[in-house]
Amino acid sequence: MTSNGTNLPIQITYKDALQQQNSVLIDCRTVEEFESGHLENASNVPLQHLTICIDDLPCNCKDTIYVYCKSGNRSGTFALYLRSLGYTKCQSIEGGFEEWGEPEQC
Repeated sequence: MTSNGTNLPIQITYKDALQQQNSVLIDCRTVEEFESGHLENASNVPLQHLTICIDDLPCNCKDTIYVYCKSGNRSGTFALYLRSLGYTKCQSIEGGFEEWGEPEQC
């Protein structure tokens, strides 16, 4: 599935996301989930805070952005919302942290 005129699918595999360089990695889980373990170099922007934090995102509209959550549901919603705002190179990493994550302790 694609959205908003981009040819990129809304989801990307974890393996394919890891092969990309110069991208922004966003963990959209809660602060508590993020603090219990996250991928290295990920920024935490909880989905429930996205609309109030949009001006503070660690990226811009031209960046390649990969978003993940626990299972892939929240990150899909997050990616679709960012695409609706013009972040056309935003993708959700399918499967979620629960499936493939290797925690980086804070």
